[in-house]
This record gives sequence, C-alpha cells and structure tokens, in this order.
Amino acid sequence: MIIADRPDRGNGPGGSFVWGMAPTPDCPDIRAETMESAAKRRLGDLFVERKLITPEQLQEALEQQRATGGKLGEVLVELGFVTRVALAGIIAEQWDELRLTQRAQRTVTQPPARPAEPAADAALRERLDALTTELAERDRRIAQQDATIAALISQLGGAAA
Repeated sequence: MIIADRPDRGNGPGGSFVWGMAPTPDCPDIRAETMESAAKRRLGDLFVERKLITPEQLQEALEQQRATGGKLGEVLVELGFVTRVALAGIIAEQWDELRLTQRAQRTVTQPPARPAEPAADAALRERLDALTTELAERDRRIAQQDATIAALISQLGGAAA
C-alpha cells in the first residue's frame, strides 16, 4: 500500500490517500468512508475546539494560508499562535482518529476474536492506564518546557532591543 501526498488538500488524513492496492477481505477499501470521517475534523477546527487559538486567529491564519499557499499548521506556528508541540499533538489526534476508524472498519469485516481471559484483560487494562498516565505526564512536562522556552525567547527579544 502506498500513501501519496495530495498537495491540493495538505498533509494528513484529508490530504493523503491510499493508492496502489485493490480492497481485499483482509484490507477493505477504506478510502471513501475512513478518509471522509477523519477529514471532517479539520486541523483549524481542532485547534479552536481545544481553545488553543481563537476563531479570529484561525481566520487570520487561513487568509495567510490562501495568500502564501502554505500549510495551515506551519502558518499557525509562523504567526506564533501555536507551538510545534501543539501542532504535532493535533496532527497525532487526527491520525489516531483515522487509525481507529480503520480498525473499526476492519472489525466489521472480520470474524469476532476469541474473548480475552478476565485476568489478562485486567492486566492489559492496568498497563494501558499506566501508559496513559505516563504519556499525560510527558505532555504536561513538554508543555511546561515549551512555555519556559517561549518566555526565555521573549526575554531575549526584549534584551536585544
């Protein structure tokens, strides 16, 4: 399977498409349904939903994007509205949604799996909770470091003037 970039729609779930393989029972044709659902959640909308930018900032970024032809995420970073870490997080969220949609599509076409044993299921759930907590803590630390870096850059800009 080949993932090809579509420059007219940008990168990510709405701007890439699957090319080169016919659907099979093991790998159904997910292009129409899956890409459509993930594409509905546009990058800018996700930023506004998360209150990382205002609708006005999104509008300004979209206007600049139209003028320059750049990618919205890069324009948002260049304007200083979001950090690269926040951009990466939103893009990851888009791709996670796409991956989950693909998994659900495959589940519909595959026979049900053998149920896990209760003890194994509980252990897996415990491990998942621990990993989720660890990732949340890492995200918090990255956000703190990003804020510190932004403050230091701001101080350097003020000292240079």
